Formats: sequence, structure tokens, C-alpha cells
Amino acid sequence: MLVTAQSFSQISGNVTDNKTGLPIEFVNVWVKNTLIGTTTNDKGSFNFERAKIGDTLLISYLGYEELEFLAKTENVVELIPTSIELDEVMIIPMRNEQIKSINSYKKHRKINEFYYNGHYSLARYYEYKKEYDQNPFIKELSLVVSSALKNKVKFKVHLIKADKDGQPSNQILSEYYILETGKGETEIIIDLTKEKLMLPKEGFFVVVDRLNLKENKLSNKLASDILQPAIGMEKEDSEKNTWLGYSGKWIAPNDLKKFTGSDKNIAINIKLTD
Repeated sequence: MLVTAQSFSQISGNVTDNKTGLPIEFVNVWVKNTLIGTTTNDKGSFNFERAKIGDTLLISYLGYEELEFLAKTENVVELIPTSIELDEVMIIPMRNEQIKSINSYKKHRKINEFYYNGHYSLARYYEYKKEYDQNPFIKELSLVVSSALKNKVKFKVHLIKADKDGQPSNQILSEYYILETGKGETEIIIDLTKEKLMLPKEGFFVVVDRLNLKENKLSNKLASDILQPAIGMEKEDSEKNTWLGYSGKWIAPNDLKKFTGSDKNIAINIKLTD
């Protein structure tokens, strides 16, 4: 078989803010319509080993216009800032007196199953229920992750509103939460009190993004470049509400198992307040 030099081209680039010229870190860059992707480092730089010159690359990042461009050996990418159209909400004082919990795992029980590897997003859907009327604000999120690396690894969490059909739609937050974890199993707690987020009546998604960075990759005798951290699953079977996202697409729960080998929901606990 004839293999051209183009097949092994090293694709690299830098992503910066069009207005400030500053590098943008932790941006996911995809080969369009594929699971091939990478992430910019803290200097805004990225590298592809599996992309080819001429591939269409796709960038979608919170706070910037989506961008498609044809891959070259060296790519200078400028993202244009855009205002995020967050939904208007009624101004209701947040008392933070009563707490209601939506739990999918118990803190005293060890989580035994995790979503391993894969450069994709996992998004857990939550339907709005009448019982939430008395506690309409999201106070806190928590989830369990596990890493086999000695160094710290980073990942992103954000929230997306559901559309009328219960599918991922607009962003709720104006920025990502960039989180860090060490070796072993860790419960990550995110305090959202300052956001004063009211539950969307259409429902919402909690999204977890692994970052395809060199320092997040584990290699052992069985496999190489296993992305960390692993994301904890619910122990018990329940209604399938976890979606998978990649390259600007969302895969519904019914097809999740084809990509990951499991269709269990990611384990997330939520605290609501009044």
C-alpha cells in the first residue's frame, strides 16, 4: 500500500482572542464529523498526530463564534468574541435557607464503575419537576472522578439548557468551570451559589469535558494515551439520560453504548435552594 507523506503530517497551531491577542487555553479542536480531536494547552497551542493537511477543523468554545478552517501544517487561529445570549430570568431574591438534594450516588459508598478514555463530552439531562418550584436555584453540583496519574489533571464542567424536545441547546453559564484532580478517586464539589442560577423550566444538562492534553494521558501495558480522569457512573440502572458530545454533535442516550461500552448515567449530585 502506498502511504503518502501527507498521511503523517504534523498539524499544529495557536488559538488566540481576536481582540486581545491573548492565547485561549483548553479549547477543543476537532476534525469535523469525527472523534479525532485535541485541546489547546495553557499557551493556546495544539498538535494533531492523526489529522491531515486539508482536513476541516472545527472549534466551538464558550464566548466565541464557532469556527471552521482547513488544516495546514502551521495554523494561526483567531477566535472572535461574541456575547452569550443568556435567557432573561425573573429577579427573585435568593434566600438560601432550604436545601433539596437530587442524588445519584451516596457519599459513603465507593463508585465502582467509570467512563474511561475517549475525547468526548458527557452530558446528564435533568427534567424540570413541579416539586422544584420551592427550591428553584442550583446551589451545588458534585461528581466523582478517578485518575491513575501522579500529576494533577484538568477537566471542564458547564451547564446547557434543554430545548423543547429535551435536547442540548443554549449555554446557561457565561464561562466554563476548569477543575483539577489528583491521583485516586475524588469527589469534586462545585459551589454555584454566586451564579444565582434558576432552574430552566425546559430542563438542563450538566456537561463534563475531558481535555486532550499531554499531561492528562496515561499509558500502560494494555493501552496508550488513556485520557484522565475517568468519570463516575451511577451504580444502579435508571432512566437513560446521559448524552455524548463530539465535534459539535450530540449523541442521544440510546446510542451511547455504541461509543463507550456502557449506557449508565454519569453520577452527579445536585443541591437546590430557595
